[in-house]
Amino acid sequence: MTGSPISTARALRYLVAHLKRHALSLGAGFVVLVGVDLQQLLIPHLIQRALDRLSNAVYDGGFILKSSLLILLMATGMAALRFLWRFLIVKPSRRIEERMRNDLFSHIERLSAPFYNRTKTGDLMALFVNDLGAIRMATSMALIGLFDAVFMSIMSLAFMIAISPRLTLLTALPLPLIVILLIRAGRIIETRYTLVQESFSNISTHTQESFSGVRVIKGFAREKSEEVRFRIACDRYVDHNMALTHIWGLIFPTITFLASLSFSLLLLFGGRLVLAEKLSIGQFVSFTFYINLLVWPMIATGWVFNLVQRGIASTKRILEILDTQPEVTVQSRDTTEPVAAGHIEFRSLTFRYTEKNDPALRDITLDIPEGSSLGIIGKPGSGKTTLASLLFHLYPLDRGCLFLDGRDINDLPLDTLRQAIAYVPQDSFLFSDTIAANIAFGLDDDKRVPASVEEAARLAVVDRDIAKFTEGYETRIGERGVMLSGGQKQRLALARALLAASARILILDDALSAVDTATEAEILANIRPIIRRRTTLMIAHRISTVRQCDAIIVLDNGRIVEHGTHDELAAAGGFYATLYELQRMKGAA
Repeated sequence: MTGSPISTARALRYLVAHLKRHALSLGAGFVVLVGVDLQQLLIPHLIQRALDRLSNAVYDGGFILKSSLLILLMATGMAALRFLWRFLIVKPSRRIEERMRNDLFSHIERLSAPFYNRTKTGDLMALFVNDLGAIRMATSMALIGLFDAVFMSIMSLAFMIAISPRLTLLTALPLPLIVILLIRAGRIIETRYTLVQESFSNISTHTQESFSGVRVIKGFAREKSEEVRFRIACDRYVDHNMALTHIWGLIFPTITFLASLSFSLLLLFGGRLVLAEKLSIGQFVSFTFYINLLVWPMIATGWVFNLVQRGIASTKRILEILDTQPEVTVQSRDTTEPVAAGHIEFRSLTFRYTEKNDPALRDITLDIPEGSSLGIIGKPGSGKTTLASLLFHLYPLDRGCLFLDGRDINDLPLDTLRQAIAYVPQDSFLFSDTIAANIAFGLDDDKRVPASVEEAARLAVVDRDIAKFTEGYETRIGERGVMLSGGQKQRLALARALLAASARILILDDALSAVDTATEAEILANIRPIIRRRTTLMIAHRISTVRQCDAIIVLDNGRIVEHGTHDELAAAGGFYATLYELQRMKGAA
């Protein structure tokens, strides 16, 4: 997030910049809206003329009929034009929402790993749902209401002044107090609405986590405690909404009171003018219509003000995300750069996730030749996954500590770097799609060949499992692969990595931990030719996974404490030898 808060002026400039892209449609819409308002303003004038004719005791049936038909015709025209201005003005707001959503999604995807470490999913979901919805309303209905209120106020006052300037002054006196009231309450409204959005984010986060972890919740019989936590989050959301509602609960009755005061003044002073024959019945009735047309914009101003304040608050939240810059930014300068060959070198690398944390890796010096394989063993939390993840340049790194093919990783374009790596993570993430689509995820649509997908599945020894599904490779596996076992997920993720033919580096992060030793042996035999052609990092807890690697390292508290081949380490008497002996006795090595 940005260090300094986003100003209201900047949020407004951001909204105006988006509105300018649709100036033609908006301009046409406001022209149509003016046409509707002018007809609405002329109707009281027609009623005035008709009533004055009737009050003179001279019945003119033709004039009355013409006036009635004209009012009916104008009402029909207003209905048609209202549809047209809604189309011309509301459509751009949907386009603005679409553009902002796309921009926001693209920007968030470019952000580095630390952003995701500190940002809750629920917060991001609230931006895409609530905040963009508030901006859409601010750039459509609020804009319409504001323009309509200003135009109708000015024109209604003009018609009222034409009837009686003095009566206009007396009856309109309370109405400016509405605007003053709304301006004074604006800051409180914005603050309380921000709290509403934040509490909604908390509900979204809790809901998402509960649904994703429902099996864990059920496994520990924690349904009741989760319900309590959810109720607390909902209560907090309701409390913040009620605090916002209390403000509006005070504002709207006050607005209604001031509007009623105007009608009271009209009856008091206008009635006297009628009795004194200084104002006709028709003028009095039309004046009543114009007061109503003037009061409505004042009341609408409250609604508009609410929408604008919400839109500004939401825009500030979105701008905070857009102002967040990725910690790692290396843009591609040459799209023809060759894919990396795979020579990896760590030079005295020390890495910590944040300045407040202890180093996750300490003084790592390691040379991994092109086409070689490196096994990585160590206790949980020793830095195995961190070491592998640094190759993706997910986190900022000092210069001179990590090189790929002799080039500092800080000089490598991110797209070139990441296309050179195929990765099977510890937690095999699968998408809610078909099995085939998950395996071919790393390929463009035009390169997804069924035969290649099936071959990758065969190498990962998951083809036999797929054959048991009724729809085979077209089987949809549900959210995060919920239909599959842990071993099946891992093997699908492995097949996905194997299919990335252009990747010269293969990282297997405990990728076979959920399969039995016999299946593991079959997979390793299948992929050994691929391993020989790629630089491979194999993180594992089982010695059987890494024993045939060209070199093996043992990490402890972020340091390399052992380095050698399987035979060398097994004879050294260290952690590796002890682990090997234990697993060998269990038949797992």
